[in-house]
Amino acid sequence: MTGSFSFRTVLIAFSLGLVAVATPSTRAAGPQRVTRDGQLKFSPVFIDGGRKLVFSAHNQPNRVSIIQLDLATGKQSLHYPIGSDSQFDIAFSRDRKVECFARSGGPRQLSLVIRNRVTNKDVVFDPPGAQRSTVRTPRFTPDGKRIVMTMNAPGGQQIVSLNLQGKDVRSLTASNGINGWPDISPDGKTIVFSSSRNGALDLWLMDADGDNQRPLIQSARRDIYPSWSPDGRRIAFTSARDGNQEVYIVDRDGTNLRRVTEHPERDSFPVWHPDGRRLLTISERRGRFDFYLWDVTAP
Repeated sequence: MTGSFSFRTVLIAFSLGLVAVATPSTRAAGPQRVTRDGQLKFSPVFIDGGRKLVFSAHNQPNRVSIIQLDLATGKQSLHYPIGSDSQFDIAFSRDRKVECFARSGGPRQLSLVIRNRVTNKDVVFDPPGAQRSTVRTPRFTPDGKRIVMTMNAPGGQQIVSLNLQGKDVRSLTASNGINGWPDISPDGKTIVFSSSRNGALDLWLMDADGDNQRPLIQSARRDIYPSWSPDGRRIAFTSARDGNQEVYIVDRDGTNLRRVTEHPERDSFPVWHPDGRRLLTISERRGRFDFYLWDVTAP
């Protein structure tokens, strides 16, 4: 994404149109509200078996920081010290020895920082192209050897992978339109992503090496932010297909679509809890953005 990092504007831009379609629901009695600060948040990740949450937030004017939240105590702390740069989209290797995130303040709009927590050394990958080139939504492969991410550079917005030294960049998509928000299945074999190659942003699947690209589910509205369930059987995502930005779940074969949330304001950024029975969302209520945990059960 480009611009002035006004993520309230970005989230509003992701709400489109009015289409009323009846969709089966998988909602429980009601969600558990996790935070009450109302800050604009995005890109949450569970760590420590679901006991902690790490995410980006507008916690200060014109700055985005990565925050760590202890779910048992409600205590929030900075994951990295506050600096002059903004920090986005953190990801962790399974063994937690390496983490990566997108950072402003370098020669590109956003560069990828790959941080080795054992050696305390950073590798910085600057995407090719002009100053507005950027990276977003990095994800480690389950074996921890590569990172898959969105890159805006010459060639448009595509999905690429690279090694932990910031080298051996491989293009996984090369279509027209937007390709982004990749997430890797727990077995490492399949990537789900969003693509506008056929018009609207739909969910697609491809093999881990970029082969066998095929549509998963389609709508006239944007389907974005896909997230694999821990067992690899379901995918949660955000869509405005029913007239408002809500969270849905679909089976990995594109069947059994059902809606999780239903509210006049926006629900987005779904992330599965490691127990596979709950889904975290960032939900707008009365213009404020907080985390909510929803019980979801497989039909």
